[in-house]
Amino acid sequence: MKRFLSLPVTKVLVLALGLGVGQLHAQVPSPGEKTASALYAEILNPVLDPAQVHLLREVSIDREDLHISLSDGTIALIRAVDGHITGALFEGQGEVLVIPPGRAERTSLALFTGSAVLEQRFTTAYFRFVDDKLVDELRAGFRPAENPQEFIARWAQPLRDLARADGLSILQALTNSGDSGTRFLHVRVGGTALGIFDLYLNPNVQEQVSIAQASTNNGTVYYNVWTSFVMRSLRKSSDAALETRPHFELSDYHIEAEVEPPSDLTAEAAFSLVSHRPGQRTFIMELSQQLKISSLRADGRPIGFIQNEAIGGSEMARRGDDLIAVVFPQPVQEDKPVHLQFKYSGPVMFDAGGDLLYVGARGTWYPNAGPAFANYDLTFDYPEDWSLVATGKQMVSDVKNHRRITRFITEKPISRAGFNLGKFETAESDSAGVHIHAYGGKIVEQPLALEEARSGQHPDPAREVHQIATQAANAVQFLSGELDPFPYSNLEITQFPGLLSQSWPGLVYLSSMAFLDSNERLAAGIRDPYTNLLLSKLMLTHETAHQWWGDAVDWNSYRDEWIIEALANYSALLMLEKQDPAAMKIALDFYRADLLRQTPNGPVGDAGPVTLGMRLTSSKFPDAYQPVLYGRGTWLFHMLRTMLREASGGKSDALFFSALRSLLAESPSHKISTHDVQMAFEKVMPASLRYEGQHNLDWFFDGWVNGTSVPQFALERVRMASERGKARVRGVVRESHAAKDLVTALPIYAVDAQGRASFLAFIFADDVTSAFTLTAPDGTKHLLLDPENTILRR
Repeated sequence: MKRFLSLPVTKVLVLALGLGVGQLHAQVPSPGEKTASALYAEILNPVLDPAQVHLLREVSIDREDLHISLSDGTIALIRAVDGHITGALFEGQGEVLVIPPGRAERTSLALFTGSAVLEQRFTTAYFRFVDDKLVDELRAGFRPAENPQEFIARWAQPLRDLARADGLSILQALTNSGDSGTRFLHVRVGGTALGIFDLYLNPNVQEQVSIAQASTNNGTVYYNVWTSFVMRSLRKSSDAALETRPHFELSDYHIEAEVEPPSDLTAEAAFSLVSHRPGQRTFIMELSQQLKISSLRADGRPIGFIQNEAIGGSEMARRGDDLIAVVFPQPVQEDKPVHLQFKYSGPVMFDAGGDLLYVGARGTWYPNAGPAFANYDLTFDYPEDWSLVATGKQMVSDVKNHRRITRFITEKPISRAGFNLGKFETAESDSAGVHIHAYGGKIVEQPLALEEARSGQHPDPAREVHQIATQAANAVQFLSGELDPFPYSNLEITQFPGLLSQSWPGLVYLSSMAFLDSNERLAAGIRDPYTNLLLSKLMLTHETAHQWWGDAVDWNSYRDEWIIEALANYSALLMLEKQDPAAMKIALDFYRADLLRQTPNGPVGDAGPVTLGMRLTSSKFPDAYQPVLYGRGTWLFHMLRTMLREASGGKSDALFFSALRSLLAESPSHKISTHDVQMAFEKVMPASLRYEGQHNLDWFFDGWVNGTSVPQFALERVRMASERGKARVRGVVRESHAAKDLVTALPIYAVDAQGRASFLAFIFADDVTSAFTLTAPDGTKHLLLDPENTILRR
């Protein structure tokens, strides 16, 4: 189910897991100017200055939301790089104070530290910064020190080890002259009750303030982000939206790739870079760790770059991308395109056996800066006996000297481009004007094939391609009728090794497991009802729904990723509900049980709200990402839909789909946020969903979207009295397992003498006990609380 994602973790947090020296490539500098590679080498090899070792007393460092006090100790400054001191080491007594804004961030901090406010004393601190004012503030507390060499000798090696984590960030801050106000700051503190942890202030990322700590669980390293948020000055700024837009964008890709099965790719990628800020020289991009750049030109001239072995630990295993710093000799002119041309090659494809390949580890096969809508012109050169499918519309396919040259051009800007290669059988279908092709090999990947063979099964995915094409056509027809027309003219569905599936614009990688029949899935160990349902009916529809949610529109930041996954999943459930309502219940019950599944650190759902995105994966809850993002996210949209349905008479989903269509239509940037979702549903909300008379859904998004509760409710002390042909009903709703300020619109049904239940009203439960008085039809015998199980509850 999981799509290809360029996860929006701030670059500095990724680097903290272990940045290698990487490859340094020189450029021709201006007279008297250092090359980027020389400057970077100095940054990675800091030296403490013997003349700058001092006793230090009573210095306060206040930067945005970070408040650091150095009471008493010894400090040594790093020798200047390019005229700037870029760091220091402190040993003594200090204290840090950070108060995160908002419920979600305070809850996240409390999960890891036990408190919603970070207030910690420390005894050591490693500083890395580009901030000349900070050096002046430190100097104000200097006193003469004795025996500086002993201090330097003790810290020389740790300094070199720590320096690698901040290399690209320091380079970017030193070379980008257009930044105003706060510059880069990283502080790693030790000797605290919480162990060693990192504080960051980085104006070059979307959330400038963050606090994090490396931790292990069963031998796997996690970088737990305790809290992350926009810095205070931007939160209060009237220009916050302008300031938080991307610093640069990439567009108009032309990629020519030569593919040599089973592993190698050689490519030339040309595209435009536009800087949205003045004074920018260094731009950080991503590329698969399997690919090495051989040359880079800007407007036809060679340019310097630094390609790092950048990511370690669990993050590299999940993402498989390197970071590339493209360094111009002079600042790039604001809003003026620069034409870049990369040449690179490497074994980026992996052979899963049976002539079934995949682009490795979900890595990025062309230079990019995360999902951003652009036009793509892709040409592939590969052996003629292989089949290649890619994003875009196939324009030409010719054979010359036993090589096939195929060109794909996108019909409109898309957020990402992909391809797959194999020896496939093909089936075709058409739906709502969309041409659909399904591709399946004659065998599944080798590990799965061996497992099947031991059970006497010999799966043949090619046998299933007609069924897959038909299933996709049905999904396109259903979703086009409820949402907008299919966003592209064609849909290609190709077999993909493993259990996960991925969606690209006009292209779906569908797990080999979805090409198995029921007996073959049983042989593969698939026994539980939900996983069978997922592989047989949900997975392909989910990925098809991503053509709208994730490809036609995408998430605005990692905090909005839940929208895309939950809407794709819920769209698939809506189609399933029409076919088999009981099967939809199986899925919703599975998601609820998964959230309530107990771990040593509590229920999985306690990992955090859906708006934490990839931060849900941590050493506390290593496997919480999918249960919360997919499971709770799906429940949130189910609750919104059923509330609107009941509030409008209980028979129509017109309001729900109206809100979804407005999300698709009113997104000129092709990006949507959680705030956009709230606005879309507020436009259609009936008066009965107003809490305390307010026409907004703050109560739902504050407590349910930005919360973690899975509450329990019960009706108590219900009394009925007949008044003027009506029944006056009084009672209490008792709530447990809920955050103290959670508000829930509970549907209450009246049951008559014949046992027929009809919707009566919403009761807003907002405390441990919530008293209510309702008017019910005469003859009402008793009340039911949410008999259709439309609320995520225990």
